[in-house]
Amino acid sequence: MSISPFKIQSETRKSVRQFLFDDPEVVKLVGVLISIDLVFMIIHGIKFVFKDEFIALFGYWIYRNLTVTNDWAIPEIFVYLKFVVVIYLLCRVFAATRQPVYFAWAFVYMVTLLDDSLELHEALGEYLGNLIVGLSLFGTELQVEQGFRIRDLGELIVYALYVAVFSTVLGVGFFWSQPLHRAIGIGFALLLGSLAFFVVVFDLLGRLVHSFGVIATLEDTGEMIVASLTVGYALIVYRRYGPKVSYP
Repeated sequence: MSISPFKIQSETRKSVRQFLFDDPEVVKLVGVLISIDLVFMIIHGIKFVFKDEFIALFGYWIYRNLTVTNDWAIPEIFVYLKFVVVIYLLCRVFAATRQPVYFAWAFVYMVTLLDDSLELHEALGEYLGNLIVGLSLFGTELQVEQGFRIRDLGELIVYALYVAVFSTVLGVGFFWSQPLHRAIGIGFALLLGSLAFFVVVFDLLGRLVHSFGVIATLEDTGEMIVASLTVGYALIVYRRYGPKVSYP
């Protein structure tokens, strides 16, 4: 007796829903994280509209460190902490399951965290861009049409190198893992793809349309929310396949 493909799809969707939403504690945690993200965005909007009043009332230090688009401001540090949690959970799941796909994803998120916090792709992109056109000795930067800079070309090369390294590491991790854990790994791929969309596409778009403020805000908003979702997904995986803790 053959099974209808529609029934298989229905059962698959049901399994995915159960996997993602069957743990109410994790769902609540993700809701709290996203709520904090939205609070940061609301404060950012208030600061934008009432800049002078906000600085007069709370001071410039608070203004600067509550700006979503500033590096190492409180919202940015909050994102970094989320990825630290994700890396920790993935390492714990790898230790419990010995499935290489989790170690591979921990590596990818570690590099992503270091790149974002230390601005590695910006620095390497500028170096490569200047190297390409032979301008590094003069300390100048070549401008081209529509605001696209040689540094941007360098950053695209850095992104391509990241993709090559990540693809290799993840390919090995997926190949040596069991089908169940490969399927779980695809969830992380979707989340990282969403993160890359906001970080890479919006970053370059902001330079092309000369609207850094609005585009940068959208970029960082997407990054914060995707980071919250990633924490929730990693926690679901950890609670299902991580080390089991027994209490006396």
